[in-house]
Amino acid sequence: MKVIDLRTQPKGCSEHPLIRLKKEVASLKEGEVLKVITDEEVVPLKTIKVLSSKAGVTVKVLSSSGGIVEVLLRKE
Repeated sequence: MKVIDLRTQPKGCSEHPLIRLKKEVASLKEGEVLKVITDEEVVPLKTIKVLSSKAGVTVKVLSSSGGIVEVLLRKE
């Protein structure tokens, strides 16, 4: 299982956490699981759910505390 941490926002557009998430979700193959850790201020959970839904990926929230969210994304 691959893990990506999107809590920080590096300078520049190509490494923006939302763009990184979109690329990772698009690259998931059937049955693969991706663990995502993010700060709600950087990439909100609602955004993760919408992006995943459009890509045919299910979202399971592992934890949500203090603005930090951990989710599992699975390509069905």
